[in-house]
Amino acid sequence: MTTDNLAIRIHDISKSYRLWYSSKDKLTFSLIQSFLTILPFKWLLNNKQSSNKYRDFHALTNISFEVKKNESWGFIGVNGSGKSTLLKIISGNLQPSSGYVEIDGKVVILEYGDGFNGEFTGRENIHIKAALLGLSRKKTKERYQSIVDFAELGDFIDQPVKTYSSGMMSRLGFAIIAHIDADIIITDEALSVGDVFFVQKCMKFIRNFLKKGTFLFVSHSITDVVSLCQHALWLNHGMITAMGPAAKVAKAYLDSASDHPIEDLTLTDNENELSNNNEENNLITVLGKPITDNYFLPLAPKDLDIKHIDVLNQNDIQQPMFEFNNRSHTDSAKILQIAIYNEDKKPLTQMIGGELVSLHIQAMANSKLESPIAVFQVLDRLGQVLFANDSYLITKQQPYTVESGATFTIKFTYVMPLLPPGSYVAQAMIAVIDEKGTAITLDRVTNALAFHSVTTGARHGLVGIPMLNIKLRCQTVASCLNI
Repeated sequence: MTTDNLAIRIHDISKSYRLWYSSKDKLTFSLIQSFLTILPFKWLLNNKQSSNKYRDFHALTNISFEVKKNESWGFIGVNGSGKSTLLKIISGNLQPSSGYVEIDGKVVILEYGDGFNGEFTGRENIHIKAALLGLSRKKTKERYQSIVDFAELGDFIDQPVKTYSSGMMSRLGFAIIAHIDADIIITDEALSVGDVFFVQKCMKFIRNFLKKGTFLFVSHSITDVVSLCQHALWLNHGMITAMGPAAKVAKAYLDSASDHPIEDLTLTDNENELSNNNEENNLITVLGKPITDNYFLPLAPKDLDIKHIDVLNQNDIQQPMFEFNNRSHTDSAKILQIAIYNEDKKPLTQMIGGELVSLHIQAMANSKLESPIAVFQVLDRLGQVLFANDSYLITKQQPYTVESGATFTIKFTYVMPLLPPGSYVAQAMIAVIDEKGTAITLDRVTNALAFHSVTTGARHGLVGIPMLNIKLRCQTVASCLNI
């Protein structure tokens, strides 16, 4: 590799396969080829006759691009467009028909079940797969317990892998991958397996890896590609259709699928519209907009009339910044429960969207607390914060006290947004604000609650709007006869 900052260089890669019309034709051709290695009589093989027994399928055609170190690339396209073939060539698991690949660094491909022996236990398979991925016996021993803890398989770690579910196997496979010293990680739809909490853990590892390594990602989820990747490459029938910033390539791809005109496919490398990979995105500033009837504090002082608290002007208050990744916390409070209820006060785990719901955060004060606040965030399976809120503004105007040993509950009532079908996670935090206006975390639960969206129909964007109605007004009477 002549350029130091390049991790991968793909030069004029092509890959072709022979698709035989019958198994008999393939067997006959193979036998003749075997005889030719012993008796080199060229007349035994009629090339024209052989070529009539198969056709060439071009999985990739003249693919060339470069990936710089510490970049993240997404590969999109319909099934059969050559995405997986390309990544297998980059990883070294498949040889190209022509062209060449240059790699600077150690490559690991995320294939959870690959390299496992079903008869061996999870513990034994850790050593096997770690060795296959190039980890020395010494380093495997040093990282062994961390791998076991990451997998969270409990007693199943000592059971044969053949008894594992696909989710359990994915946990073990990713736990091993997370402890390999790789420079380049390749994943092909790896985030489509496992429960929502496991995917959250995977995403945390991937986002940390993005700070120091190169990441290649194949997915049919355009949202995932835009969230994780700086650049994207769109393959169609084995050829590059577009390449550039992930957001622009994704838009072009979606426009083509929607029969919309594709505009501005001249994509430049210096345009980087990705912000989700930045560390700053883990910090959120929650601007509360309290609706006075939507909060209750059962153990607050009796003279606190919450129903008549006026909405504060947000510009008059400096909002603290709440950081869920902050590991500092105290024993002053403990979150006991977080739950979502419908209008009938029944707990919900499945949402359609548009429902009036109440999110309850219950906590216990282990010491006397002055105006504790509750914060919640709802995240998708990639760890993106979709919406959030807190009780800061309402307690700013009407301070209250919670005595030691008392429990208190803060309730948020809102209309559930329209979320694409899938699993989501709510996380909660209890904090107090000191005299300097700094939020001090007392307790937080990052995987407090999982719920599922079972809505039907198309949803545009990460969060949809619960639409009340849509009206059409016409300028002429004739054009409105059918309304």
